[in-house]
Amino acid sequence: MLHNQLLSRISNKIIESSKHLATGDILAFIKAFLVHEVFCLKMEEVEIRPASLGDYDAVVELSRATYENKGDEDHDSIPTRFNGWLTEPKRAVFVAQIDDRIVGLRTFAIVNDGRSSACDVEKIHPQFRRQGLQIKMIEASRNFIRKNYPNVARELFYAPKKFYANRQELFADQMLFKQDMIAYHLDLENFDKERLNEVANSLALEVRPCTKEEFADEILSIAGKLFPNEIFTMDGQALEASFANKSAMLKDGDMLLVDSNEDESEPFKSCSHGRISVRSKSLHWECYIYTKSYILFQVHLLGQVKCAGEALADAKSTLKSVIVIHFLSDSRLVSYGRKLLEGILGFRPCDPLNMKQEYVHEESLE
Repeated sequence: MLHNQLLSRISNKIIESSKHLATGDILAFIKAFLVHEVFCLKMEEVEIRPASLGDYDAVVELSRATYENKGDEDHDSIPTRFNGWLTEPKRAVFVAQIDDRIVGLRTFAIVNDGRSSACDVEKIHPQFRRQGLQIKMIEASRNFIRKNYPNVARELFYAPKKFYANRQELFADQMLFKQDMIAYHLDLENFDKERLNEVANSLALEVRPCTKEEFADEILSIAGKLFPNEIFTMDGQALEASFANKSAMLKDGDMLLVDSNEDESEPFKSCSHGRISVRSKSLHWECYIYTKSYILFQVHLLGQVKCAGEALADAKSTLKSVIVIHFLSDSRLVSYGRKLLEGILGFRPCDPLNMKQEYVHEESLE
């Protein structure tokens, strides 16, 4: 059926083009037209369905194909998360299949007491981009949400800047803010705690651990002052900084830090959140720092580095250790972070992740 449709379209185009083009131009035209028509017909045959455990190998292969640089594959989270997603409550995982090949993946969680969707992964195979497959997957997700979670009013997600303009036109997306990211290798065998403490003590301020209860009672009560657009980001997911999302925001083993204030009546001016994140060939400490103060940023950064060294050492993993720091986009914070970690502590940048930017978007589903 596919071949018959394609041959019919080509023959019609040859007849039409032969009236206007030279022989060489006709051959070039047929080649370009053939490629276009194959993609279009393939898109007509695409199946978007719920993922299953049997899709694991194909999904991992798809994910690897989306990286332009092979070194980026070491930091891929899909191989370590895919199976867990399939059993996670209030999470949907969809794949796009053409013939026997998985060419698209999209997963999202229903959060905020059923009022929001949080999309943390959206991947399209490079050979099938710019052919409408992403749109089909988004529409399938929207239909699923409307049918099963009718109270969902918006979706939050990360998206690269280059995809933003097209998505905004089609789905009325709004970019809420962007984050900078710096990343460094951690040499746990030569991790110098004394030097780290010496640098931390040279700063005028301090941070201290924060309990989950304190986070819920005090940090979330001033979410509008601490979190951009009242959005809490962690490990590829964007969530409303609300009490309803407490369980989605925090997990066992997370480390929360806040500025240490002698006057307990004063509200916190900053916080940071760190977590171990297992990747295909690396072990990350993913941390997010929420402050506009350059001094507090440095204090939190050093505090999270210390937490990372302890947590990753306790994990006793043979995977290479990396700390990834995310913060509201600010070139001066990037400079301070690089000066501390590279210039003073001598850390080696993790090039596939270092000096990147992330964009947090919102789409209304009402």
